[in-house]
Amino acid sequence: EFSVEPEIPEGAFTTTATLREFIDAHNASLPALLSADDIKALLEEYNATLPSQMPLGASVDETYASYEQLPEEFQRIENGTKHTATAMKACIKEYNATLPAPVKTSGSRDALLEQLAIINPDLVAQEAQKSSPLKVSGTKADLIQA
Repeated sequence: EFSVEPEIPEGAFTTTATLREFIDAHNASLPALLSADDIKALLEEYNATLPSQMPLGASVDETYASYEQLPEEFQRIENGTKHTATAMKACIKEYNATLPAPVKTSGSRDALLEQLAIINPDLVAQEAQKSSPLKVSGTKADLIQA
């Protein structure tokens, strides 16, 4: 009987460590993906540019102060008629309903990307073109499949 030792080519992946070393080098060469924190900062920056909603006010005086700040087309109560809190709040609610809603700034990276797609679809499309990093954890078989 003969026993021949297999000849392993130089540079072959023989251990999990050599596989991981290759994957780490590959991942390092990829363009960086936006982190969840980066996306959240972009969303918060957008939300900061939105007009804030008018407060309804806890008292009639506070409600009247908010009503007076409304654009004229939303100040629908006729002069000379009583400015009731209910009527003023209805005008304020109508105005607030016309304002753009802020985007959500919490959740997973994928959920944040969905929100970013609402305000900047081009950036999300660019992000989708980038390759995802390969997994670096698991068994040798898992790493080979990645």
